[in-house]
Amino acid sequence: MLEFTFDFDSVSPDLWISKEEAFKENLLKLSNWSQIPLLNTNASHKLSDGKLVRFRGMVQDMHNHEFYFEKFEVFNTTTNEVKIKSGKYCDTAHILENEKINYTENLKSAQRQAMVVVSLPGLSEWAQQIEEDQNYLKHLDQQPNSSKRLSSNANTKLKRSYDETENDPEAMDIADADHLNKEQRTAEVMDNGKIVVSREHLLNFPLPDVPSKSCIVKVYDESENLKINDMIEVVGFLSIDPVLSGEFQPEKNSFLEPDSDTDVETITHNPPPSLVPRLHAVYVKKLDHCNPLVADFNQVAVLKEANSAREHLLKALTELLLGDQLAAEYLICHLIACVYLRQDTLALGQFCLNLSNLPTKKYPNYAKQLYDIIKQFVTKSYYLPLTIENLNTMALLPKKDYECNRLTSGILQLSKHTHLILDETKMEQGRLDSMGVSNLTALGSMITTQKVEYDFKYYKMEFDSDIPVLLLSEGKSLLPSDYHVPLRPEESSLEIFDAIVEAATYYLKEEIMNTIRKYLTNLKLVKYTISEDLQFVEDDFIEMRSKSDAENPVTADDLHRLLVLARLVSLSRGYDTLNKECWDITRKMESERLDRIKNRVAPTF
Repeated sequence: MLEFTFDFDSVSPDLWISKEEAFKENLLKLSNWSQIPLLNTNASHKLSDGKLVRFRGMVQDMHNHEFYFEKFEVFNTTTNEVKIKSGKYCDTAHILENEKINYTENLKSAQRQAMVVVSLPGLSEWAQQIEEDQNYLKHLDQQPNSSKRLSSNANTKLKRSYDETENDPEAMDIADADHLNKEQRTAEVMDNGKIVVSREHLLNFPLPDVPSKSCIVKVYDESENLKINDMIEVVGFLSIDPVLSGEFQPEKNSFLEPDSDTDVETITHNPPPSLVPRLHAVYVKKLDHCNPLVADFNQVAVLKEANSAREHLLKALTELLLGDQLAAEYLICHLIACVYLRQDTLALGQFCLNLSNLPTKKYPNYAKQLYDIIKQFVTKSYYLPLTIENLNTMALLPKKDYECNRLTSGILQLSKHTHLILDETKMEQGRLDSMGVSNLTALGSMITTQKVEYDFKYYKMEFDSDIPVLLLSEGKSLLPSDYHVPLRPEESSLEIFDAIVEAATYYLKEEIMNTIRKYLTNLKLVKYTISEDLQFVEDDFIEMRSKSDAENPVTADDLHRLLVLARLVSLSRGYDTLNKECWDITRKMESERLDRIKNRVAPTF
């Protein structure tokens, strides 16, 4: 008897089904997952239909459940042979010309959840490059282009594959749609009566002008309990048969097959597989983070190494913030903050930071230059200049499109820990229209509640978010913030800012950058505990209350703000609980910050 081997490179859906538990068990033991091609870094047209692949991304939309034949009987009219086949983990039945399905015997139907997964919005270039280096498979370059090979059961009405029509403007409208509102040009009817939709509409990415990939994932295990915006990695069988494209769907007999789907909905839900491949999931893993440098989390090691990483980051940020160490301390706390608990309407751990008093007269692009350095540290980020035009035209909130029966994405549909940098220094004089006002309201609401309101036309639905927001402004921000820090630049630093940026780039060698990148991700994963012995906090709060007056009241909110900041001050220095030293540092930081706000001077730079 031959020993059974687990060859993930050549396994087929049928073979997987025959040894499902054994395959899954060995998949989880696989030491090098990069053996399984990752669609994020390897083009689907280099892979064959039915190959086991991976995809990493964010759940962008959920479609209705699909019904399929889990088991069906096939009769061969030439040999009179009867076979039992399975429709699990595939879209097409692979029936030969002389085979017929028996719809009366041994037929078992089941359902699967279809969802749209897009590559992680805002993923930094450095993270993408590391992902590419770790997962790019050179040997696939020698493979023939599989997307042009049709399966044996291709629909007879199929005239040509999407690869052949991709550059044909009459076949697929891919005109420059990047700058158009997503609600425009959903569909157009050509002279020949054929409906075409734009490439942008089919891909439906949250962030405009950011290259991305999309995949329709079909999940068979209901216990996965996946939600919109979850970060996931999927292992599954690739399905790229061109016959699946909505533009090639056979016409239905309305009497025999009543169907409420419109043509636009059919095309939207069935984009060309060469553009949006299908993936039949055999395993789905929810991700806590997407930093390719962080493989195994070890809390003890992380805390031990935290302080040296913090020193590197503090040095770089202090220089970039023109010698302002207090602002740098707050920015570090902001970069490691995340929502750690939700209680009623409160999102505990939320830390929106407003850095104001930016030197925009001398350096008009200071905010963007600061972001260009920050994005080198964090794994996911997005920079949004708050211009009147952007606020009046951009789609921030996801919206249900009932014509296509899908969720049209918006900029605020982001996975957790995506840093959103809002640049108010680009705000010019002008008038906000109703869209601009509602966008500003949506941003304010997300900042205070860490919830994003999705528009389902007839009702609104709130989805939890965990998006750290950094507000960069000249005066105090128009939007609410948890901590407002007016910048106090040193005169000497102001004179040589361009040289400082150059020096910081030189100082931040790859090794130091990677240390900082791991530090910022790891500290979000540390389990922080509240010590029972916090007498020093209680004593200080009683003293603060006794010194307060009507003009400067001290409330429970002030204590909450101090405890949130103290948690981050402790974590940033490698402590997983609060001690007296970190508490004193926190009180000093807040005292200095509040003093700045009270004695603010008009900027002269």
